[in-house]
Amino acid sequence: MSTQTGSGHPPYSVQVGIPAAVLRAKRVRRRMDLTLWEKLYLMEIVRGLVVTSKHFFINMWGFIFPPAGKKRKVFTVYYPEEKLQLPPAYRGRPVLVAHTDGTEKCVACGLCEKMCPAHAISIVAAERAPGERYPLRYTLDLGRCVYCGYCEEVCPKEAIVMSDEYQGLAQRDRNALRFEKEQLLRPEGKVKTRLDYVRRIYSKWNY
Repeated sequence: MSTQTGSGHPPYSVQVGIPAAVLRAKRVRRRMDLTLWEKLYLMEIVRGLVVTSKHFFINMWGFIFPPAGKKRKVFTVYYPEEKLQLPPAYRGRPVLVAHTDGTEKCVACGLCEKMCPAHAISIVAAERAPGERYPLRYTLDLGRCVYCGYCEEVCPKEAIVMSDEYQGLAQRDRNALRFEKEQLLRPEGKVKTRLDYVRRIYSKWNY
């Protein structure tokens, strides 16, 4: 498979970090006329049991007798002791990017607040010096957020990105899903992989 498209950009599968075989569209046969034998679904039930049993015994064998140097043969992640390396296209908790001195890159322009379709962002702007704006208060309500990434796409300063953080996104109390600026700030180095992905995927429009 070629690594470059006609426009000079790498193919979408390379950009999002997912194999092309996984992204390939699958055709579904619709409006099929089933025979009486097929309508009984007896063979389908048997086939389903065969597939389930095959996976069960293969996985059991791979767990009891793993390959050399591995804990097990099957692809099983024992969360939370083990965690997956997520692809750069993953959209987790939106976070604010901080400068090396710890101050936010955000200039409180309000574009992310305006673009958010769920109205999950609230900004109170202030000035440190004449013409130097910053968010005095930045509130993100993850109970409303739909993880669409519009805030990341519209930001002119790369001040907000979709991180790979997914822990703590399910709470019994909705108030626990309201995050303030201090809770959202992340060093630029921690989100560098996502920033590189954003620059690559949006380069045709934003940069």
